[in-house]
Amino acid sequence: MDYVIQGFDAAFGPSNILAMLIGSTLGLIVGVLPGLGPMVGMVVLLPFTFSMQASTALSLLLGVFCGGYFGGAVPAILLRTPGVPSSLVTTFDGFPLTERGEAQTALSAALVGSLGGGLISVVILVILAPILSHVAASFGPPEYLAAALFGVGLVLASFRDQFARALLLMGLGFFLSTVGIDGPTLSQRYTFGTLAMQNGLSLVPLVLGLFGIGQSLLLLEQGILKTDRLDLGRNSLDFSRIIGTLRYWRTLIRSGVIGTFIGLLPGPGTVLASFISYDVAKRRSKDPDSFGKGNPEGCVASEAANNAVPAGALIPLLTLGIPGEAISAVLLSVFTLNGIYPGPLLLVKEPALISTLYWSMLLINLFSFALLAFMLRPFAMIVKVPPAILSVSVIVVSMVGIYAVNTRLFDCGVALASGALGYLLLRMRWPVVALVMGIVMGPIVENRLRETLSIGDGSLWYIFARPVTLIIIALAAVIIGLPMLRARLAARRQSAA
Repeated sequence: MDYVIQGFDAAFGPSNILAMLIGSTLGLIVGVLPGLGPMVGMVVLLPFTFSMQASTALSLLLGVFCGGYFGGAVPAILLRTPGVPSSLVTTFDGFPLTERGEAQTALSAALVGSLGGGLISVVILVILAPILSHVAASFGPPEYLAAALFGVGLVLASFRDQFARALLLMGLGFFLSTVGIDGPTLSQRYTFGTLAMQNGLSLVPLVLGLFGIGQSLLLLEQGILKTDRLDLGRNSLDFSRIIGTLRYWRTLIRSGVIGTFIGLLPGPGTVLASFISYDVAKRRSKDPDSFGKGNPEGCVASEAANNAVPAGALIPLLTLGIPGEAISAVLLSVFTLNGIYPGPLLLVKEPALISTLYWSMLLINLFSFALLAFMLRPFAMIVKVPPAILSVSVIVVSMVGIYAVNTRLFDCGVALASGALGYLLLRMRWPVVALVMGIVMGPIVENRLRETLSIGDGSLWYIFARPVTLIIIALAAVIIGLPMLRARLAARRQSAA
């Protein structure tokens, strides 16, 4: 149990506490601002974390990760404009409550849901991660290859309405991940004879460009919704409303569990978690007709689910080394840059770091709740920041951060080029996440495929001789194929009717 004490001491250290406070504050800011979100905040801060200790860097970025989902509920409730995509579900009941003059009731429900969902997910993370780590310890290259392909399939399935576009961007991401010198063969791939490209295209400028610069350009074009309708009644949260919200404790627990387990699956993310939890809460409610008309239980269900996803997304990252979504990929880069490789042995090799991570997640949820509850009006007024100032500031900070990492102008050029591409993709509503996941998953799939072919004497049929891979393939067929089959049958029924 010494590692638990070490993790506790590290989490409560001055540098870690400061990192969590800064990260949570910035997360709330980018969450409150429609059009930004935690991904932009994380990729902008990522270059500045390379000189930090792993625990401090992770605490900073996790603060942005979790804080962003806390903040996203504020404009969703007050302005009917979700700060993050998953807060769209919160608008269903949050804004009708605001129109009735009950904004404080809606905000109390959302914040209690956010805090409860975050704490529940941390508890599940602490319990489930060691169990899955023991299971993953028996994994070999074929199992990791099957798990990685399962993740790729889930990402594509989550964009089944844009399947062709997601498949194209995933393939482009795989291609970009091959640029540079191939480690095993030492051959140059797509370097075009240039020295700068021999090191490959770094994940940081690519992701920062696609999300940070691309989203900023889009924000500069479209602006942020401005309104004078910010009637909060007071500067802080009305804590007397929290008591009434606690009667939805069953919905809170159920939604937290749903969000955590959806976070386990690569691809779906917070939007799906919010919709499913909201639907389940509506079905289980004694008054389902009140949903969508101003029922605080809807806010609790939505926010508990989307705030539970971050801890859930850490489980496959820590136990398998496979990021569940683009934000987890940013955290993966922090591990690898510090010489730490997530996987089944991580909990054995770095128990103190993992313990620090658990304590930090717990504190981040408490910090985010307290910051937003006591400074509700200042955070709500952030939506009035001029978009031109905000966008240019994000771009400048991004470029400074990228250059500070390796002092290479080439990386700045990569960020600008990917920023232009990100702007076009976001403008056309293409799934940019599929491109990022392709860049991240490309090396994992390639290396595991190479190892599997080596073990199987060049034959992929070796995969089907392993029982665990067969289980993963069967699970993938059920999870990916069943919704597609249901959608096709529903379409047939509709056409027949």
